[in-house]
Amino acid sequence: MQHQSLELQALLDAAVDAVIIISHRGTVERFNHAAERLFGYAAHETVGRNVSMLMTDRDRELHDAYLERYIRTGVAHIIGIGRDVTAKCKDGRTFPAFLSVGRIAGSDPPRFVGFIQDLTLRVQALAAAQRERDLATSYLEAAQTILVALDRDHRVSLINRAGCEVLNYKEEALIGVDWAEVIVAPSHRTDVVRELDALLRDNTGRPLQVEYPIICRGGPERLVAWRCVVLRDSHDGTTGVLCSGEDITDSRQAELEARESRERLTHVSRLATMGEMASGISHELNQPLAAITNYASAATRLLNSPSPDVTDAIEALQQISSQALRAGEIIRRLRSLVRHSITERELLNVNDVIEELKGLTRADARSHDVPVRYELAPTLPFVSIDRIQIQQVLLNLLRNSIDALEEVPQGQRDVVVRTDTDDTGDVTVTVTDTGPGVPAKILDRLFMPFVTSKATGTGLGLAISRTIVEAHGGRLEYRPVNGKGAAFVLTLRAYAGWTP
Repeated sequence: MQHQSLELQALLDAAVDAVIIISHRGTVERFNHAAERLFGYAAHETVGRNVSMLMTDRDRELHDAYLERYIRTGVAHIIGIGRDVTAKCKDGRTFPAFLSVGRIAGSDPPRFVGFIQDLTLRVQALAAAQRERDLATSYLEAAQTILVALDRDHRVSLINRAGCEVLNYKEEALIGVDWAEVIVAPSHRTDVVRELDALLRDNTGRPLQVEYPIICRGGPERLVAWRCVVLRDSHDGTTGVLCSGEDITDSRQAELEARESRERLTHVSRLATMGEMASGISHELNQPLAAITNYASAATRLLNSPSPDVTDAIEALQQISSQALRAGEIIRRLRSLVRHSITERELLNVNDVIEELKGLTRADARSHDVPVRYELAPTLPFVSIDRIQIQQVLLNLLRNSIDALEEVPQGQRDVVVRTDTDDTGDVTVTVTDTGPGVPAKILDRLFMPFVTSKATGTGLGLAISRTIVEAHGGRLEYRPVNGKGAAFVLTLRAYAGWTP
């Protein structure tokens, strides 16, 4: 018996969990090493005492009642079942524990063995996990953007309050639905499914950034900008995607309306500029028309003479054709400048854009007795610009320079249009004149709307010009000239793909 008792004690002391053997009255008979470490009692301090010393008052009452009832009725309320309890250490500290009790077979009166597991770490881990979930939930609910998680089959597994509000659905109505089939607008479903599947296969970790419209219940479609990342499990397996979306419907509409307003204002400004140049343009047109009249009269005389000179008549007709083409080209340029068209970017050489303007500005400069010289760099990188808009800017700068020379004596008037590249390789167009320059009182407001030094000016030309240039990613600046004069410098970004 002594040998068996030693083996039993060795077995108990080797156990990781606390093991306590008690009598049918609840008296402690055995108390292993793990129990000593867990409760802080030495074994001799517990043997012979009721096991309830290790329990709180509530669990003590329940435990005694369970034990008495089992002996009396044989109905298990804890024996062979186990339950969560609150255990009490020697120093009064309590901790959560799981208690499982079994009856020792063949014992009469019955004896019981109890196993106690410390649940402190488990409870702490569960509490931490719950805090993380609560925190994540609060983030989801506080977020102003749409947050939606999709599984590998594109079905909704999570969506936040903002998403439900935008879509006008309750959360439970969205969980489990096919996102592409139910929420994505039909025009974009195929593309969205393809992009989501590609993201799920991608192992680079790069996010997907995409825009597409979504269908809202009982309302219009909304345009949303999405950023999606892959969700992975603890084994680095892909489980789905998490997407954050920002409703950009209103901002895009506002941008569209602002752009349309700018284009209307730009068009009005262009018409005003052409109106100011009307007399010069009419003079420019009168020249080829007068030539056509003269050549037509000459051809008529030649062909009506007794001995018609066919060769001279043919030459006159050729001149008529040439002058008609010249007039047509002037009209074509005028129409292209005044038409109200959608912004359209092209890769162009600024020198070519300036060459097209020469015909329209030549007569205006001549009528004001202002010489315009062009110093164009032989080689320039291409720029991505809207031809008509940049021509409008240059036309406005030339008109300002010509007007600025009105009070300057003849012989001292000069306008120079120069193209070049700056230190960064970008293209510059400088329009310089020998006028009085910009008055100091308006220098700091020069590019603001309705600021002008002209008696009859609207003050919109430079403001609109700078808006156009900045929309091209460029700059429009004023630079004073030593002595008298002014220089306006237009800088446009060189096309990245251009090589000399």
